[in-house]
Amino acid sequence: MREPILIVEDDNTIRVTVGNFLARQGFDVEVAEDGAQALALLKERTFSLVLLDLRLPDMNGLDILAKVKESDDQPLVVIMTAYPEVRTAVAALKAGAYDYINKPFDLEDLQELIRRAVETHRLRREVEWRRSQAETCVIEGMIGTAPAFQNMLETTAKIASAGKVPVLIRGESGTGKERIAQAIHCRSPRADGPWITLNCSALPEGLLESELFGHERGAFTDAKQMKRGLLELADGGTLFLDEIGDLSLALQPKLLRVLETQRFRRLGGQKEISVDVRFVSATHRDLPAMVQSGQFREDLYYRLNVGAIDLPALRERAEDILSLAQHFLEKIAPTLGQSAAQIDRAAEPFLKAYRWPGNVRELRNVMERAAILSEGKTIGLSHLPWEIVGHAPKPVEGKVQAEGRVLSLAEIETDYVRSVLNRCGGNKTEAAELLGISRLTLRNKLKDSDEETLES
Repeated sequence: MREPILIVEDDNTIRVTVGNFLARQGFDVEVAEDGAQALALLKERTFSLVLLDLRLPDMNGLDILAKVKESDDQPLVVIMTAYPEVRTAVAALKAGAYDYINKPFDLEDLQELIRRAVETHRLRREVEWRRSQAETCVIEGMIGTAPAFQNMLETTAKIASAGKVPVLIRGESGTGKERIAQAIHCRSPRADGPWITLNCSALPEGLLESELFGHERGAFTDAKQMKRGLLELADGGTLFLDEIGDLSLALQPKLLRVLETQRFRRLGGQKEISVDVRFVSATHRDLPAMVQSGQFREDLYYRLNVGAIDLPALRERAEDILSLAQHFLEKIAPTLGQSAAQIDRAAEPFLKAYRWPGNVRELRNVMERAAILSEGKTIGLSHLPWEIVGHAPKPVEGKVQAEGRVLSLAEIETDYVRSVLNRCGGNKTEAAELLGISRLTLRNKLKDSDEETLES
């Protein structure tokens, strides 16, 4: 990509000479003859460097410098001045200029100064990008010891380094497919490139095609100007296509062609555009079944599925549920201004027995709700939603009503404790161990029940 440079200079000879010289060096050059033009250009596009004359017909160059420093992209500024006074240079540097050069100057000296400035700006962008990606590249909630989960992480690490190989991530909703996709990008040789996402189920077909490929001015009624698509924006990086199973049959062959050739045309365009993009896709659908039923192209499926990653459902890694729950409680606590709550052992079997149709996402939401209700204290059955408490683990029989009324949580807990005790043949020591509580606590929980019928 050519580095964009803005030249702000009222002297036409200097403006044209420097502009032509930098254009020949491969820079993308824009010029402005006064402060108003410069500020307008700075609003329209992003620059890596601004060559700024201090004396302009409509405003002081230091005022423009201040505006530049307030912008989000903050290009570096090199001051050009015909007044080589020490106080002028110092004022510019204090105001945030990268450097200054005195007029008249040698073009080779200017070229060297610009080379250093552009390289500095590139390094700053890289540092800022890596800092901003630090949290993104941490796969929150992606912890666990279950074999299926560990195998998935090993596969992800290997596939991430495999250059441009397309990846298809399969798993139920809430298992963390987008987080795995981000991890693939962040751990790949393309980590310095753009990370672009598109949800294929979020837009109607016409808008989705325009979003993906872009369009030329006049391509359709509302196309009042040219728009670059996400394929172009992802050049040099990764394009994540979420819910790829929802992509229409009409768009599937067009995507297949891009996968195979890395070339495409904007809507309404004649010129072919070449890109260097890695495709990572995700779906919760059964794509092989969709291929069999004619809803998904077989050739596209095999092209997307070169690198396959299967995310296990949370119920398939039950041994990780409690550690994940505690992890989320620790992450949530600071946002609520409280200490991390702990999970009562009486609640643990219910969390482990629930099937978690919403997977890790649902677990996090449940823990956030429980943390709010418990006010940072121990999380018990009363803090869990009914669908979890109602799915009590065996040997509970799932009874939630008696004599036409809904049982209280205390009654359900007592029923559960009795079931465990019965399973242990009335052995209270063994039952207490299974429940993760002391024998005394067990006796207290049964104090209002008919203990004589439960004695061994």
